[in-house]
Amino acid sequence: MTTWIRIILLTIVLGLTSATAMAQDSEDAFSRQLDSLLTLANTLDDEDSLLTVLHTISMTHNNVDSVEKYSKRELELAKKSGAPQMAASAYMALGWCYYNRYNYDTANTFYFKAIDICDSIGDKKSLAKCYHNLANSMAMMSHYNESDDYDRLALKLFVELNDSAYISYIYRSLGQTCIDFYRFKMAKEHLLKALEIDIKQDNKAGMADDYMHIGTAELREFCDKQTDSLIIMAKNHTVLAYSLLNSTNNELVLMIVCQNLMDIYFKYALTKEYPERQTLIDSSKYFFQQGFALAEKNGYLDDSHDFKMMKARYCIEEKDYNHAYRILNRADKEFQDDSAYIDFRIELYDVFAEYYSAIGQYKKAFEYQSKAKNLKKENFNIGYTLQAGQSNVQDEFDRMRQDQEIKSEQLKIMSKEQKFRQTITNISSGAALVILTIFITMSYNGMKRKRRLGGMLERHNKYIKKQRDELSATNNQIKASISYAQRIQYSMMPDKSEITNLFGDTLVMWQPLNTVSGDFYWATKIGNKKLLAVVDCTGHGVPGALMSMLGMSTLSDIVNSLRFRNAEPVASEILDHMRSRVIESLHQAERNTMALDGMDMALCILDEEKMTMQFAGAFRPLVIIRNGKTILHKGDKMPVSLLSIDDKPFHNNVIEMQHGDTVYLFSDGIQDQLGYNDKGKVGKFSTRRFLNILERTSKKSFDEQYRIIEDALEDWRSSQIEKPFTQTDDIILVGFRI
Repeated sequence: MTTWIRIILLTIVLGLTSATAMAQDSEDAFSRQLDSLLTLANTLDDEDSLLTVLHTISMTHNNVDSVEKYSKRELELAKKSGAPQMAASAYMALGWCYYNRYNYDTANTFYFKAIDICDSIGDKKSLAKCYHNLANSMAMMSHYNESDDYDRLALKLFVELNDSAYISYIYRSLGQTCIDFYRFKMAKEHLLKALEIDIKQDNKAGMADDYMHIGTAELREFCDKQTDSLIIMAKNHTVLAYSLLNSTNNELVLMIVCQNLMDIYFKYALTKEYPERQTLIDSSKYFFQQGFALAEKNGYLDDSHDFKMMKARYCIEEKDYNHAYRILNRADKEFQDDSAYIDFRIELYDVFAEYYSAIGQYKKAFEYQSKAKNLKKENFNIGYTLQAGQSNVQDEFDRMRQDQEIKSEQLKIMSKEQKFRQTITNISSGAALVILTIFITMSYNGMKRKRRLGGMLERHNKYIKKQRDELSATNNQIKASISYAQRIQYSMMPDKSEITNLFGDTLVMWQPLNTVSGDFYWATKIGNKKLLAVVDCTGHGVPGALMSMLGMSTLSDIVNSLRFRNAEPVASEILDHMRSRVIESLHQAERNTMALDGMDMALCILDEEKMTMQFAGAFRPLVIIRNGKTILHKGDKMPVSLLSIDDKPFHNNVIEMQHGDTVYLFSDGIQDQLGYNDKGKVGKFSTRRFLNILERTSKKSFDEQYRIIEDALEDWRSSQIEKPFTQTDDIILVGFRI
């Protein structure tokens, strides 16, 4: 290869790689670099240089016809030049072309050729990628057992290579295969393994994919079982995916997540009554509009059938039956004979059933329900089920073999006993018969007694061991569940960087009493308004965490509804809505109970343009430190839950802010910490002592404030060394400076 060709080629390839990594505004640069490569491919005479250019084009171009054209040329040159790795790459690219044309048999032929070459040259990474591509193709052909096998081969190789990114990716693929085959428990096991790896690697895009697929598994399981907890978990996991994707540029995955959320919120709405039903449908429409815009922007509208089905569902819900029928009828004609869209046809038949049920034609509704059910059966792969059931068959075989071994041992014991009796009979002859008989009888009775006691002791020990093992397994399972719950709770709350992006430098002190917390903080933005909430739920540990999940989910639903309606946020109205939703979710009014389950909450809404702040509180205050002096705004003396039959609306405070004001929201965790005062008596840390620290330190950096407060609490708890106190409640404090 001549020097000038090397220079040109390197410049173009580096430029192409750079353009690929840049954001949307660099797409034109990427296209120009690709055009330069295509021109170079048609003018180069040097075969080595041409092979490199063709390889680069086939790996970076996204047009199926172009990739096929240049991959065939690459394959021809690779065979001629004796470059097996390039030949394998060309076969993989050709497989990709036919995969995207739904010609899976031909795609598999190319994948197998690539596998043969990669295996022969010992290229494990490329071999693993080939296996995974083959697994995808098999899954599209509904050959789920083969798909599972090839993904496991890929996983084994990536484990040998210690490639965490691809290990996580394969676990996600295995999880998706299980979802396709309605094996939801195993799907979540695979996806949780992927999530654990992605969390360790801080791979936000991977975490988003994991949460999205976990949500998909729970949504599909909900469609089978109609259990409210499943749809709530599906919503929470998919919202986590949505939050993570907002920090990435992967618009395609974000579009899919929006599709999932519009579906989840709509199905969740169908389980509720008005007005909550309408709020959830508004949330569904919000994500419909966002997903539709992304599909239109990226050219996926023609293939995005979910939007058509959801539009028909909205029409049915709004009793616009003529419009719904037109959408469904067009879709039915469009894909009547296309076997590549089986899943879509199942969905289409389900929506047809909903339509006919809504207009009272129950016979037609039943016909379409039967069509959907039959199509699911046709798409069901019995081979995968048999493979999945092999472990149960093996368990039964092991049990039968164990029973046989026990019977064999019993026969040996019986044989020994018979020999023993014969010996006794022979010895019993003669003058010592009576003495021997008495002796043997006493010995025999003693042996029986020992055996009986030994058997009882052995059974008792086995029982204790079994109980111990069961307790240990249960304890480990509970610990794993709580640890996973902690990851979910932590992921749902905004991290420090998100708070900082909204409010600038901030103080965030969140210290759960147990692994999970009943206190949480929450922040978002609507238009030019910045919202911050600190919430203290009833209880701590697992019960408090469950309440916190309800609180975070409800806050997100209310704010999404406000965004969808383009409504201005009002702090007191948000608390009113929160209280209504909590009362309804906990069925407090229906059960005629005065249960204390609920939340204390402080919510502020900052408008920096007008330099005003709205504040509403439920038993929690807002503190402003201005020029070293404390300005205390107390919340209303009622919780976000059922207090009495005639609950009053929350009060909305509008506060004029000044530059340099430091704002604090907090739970009662710091004030309620037990310790020893100057006289050595036990007492609480107290609000007065806490506010004095805030006044003294408000001008210091937030990192220094955090350290001072933490040291003060430690001194308070442990001034009596012989009997120090441990943390007695969840702690949360959030502060920011205007």
